[in-house]
Amino acid sequence: MLMPTPEFKTSDLYFAAYLQVAGVRMAKTERNGSGKLTFCFDLSISNIDELKQAWFSQEGRVPALPYANAIKSLKAQCHMG
Repeated sequence: MLMPTPEFKTSDLYFAAYLQVAGVRMAKTERNGSGKLTFCFDLSISNIDELKQAWFSQEGRVPALPYANAIKSLKAQCHMG
């Protein structure tokens, strides 16, 4: 029997963009009944705890242009049906 891939979920668009640029693979998105989008990330090859610590301590570093592009891409997903 296959075990499900561990996931980390967030509805924070900016944190999701940071995770993407930091190299965490986004597995899927989920939309709840009110239309809010949740970003689901594959944890099988990433250490989310280190990335989360860096984000909240304001020590996380990602390149600005890819981060801005990731934000634009995720915003587009939020506004899709």
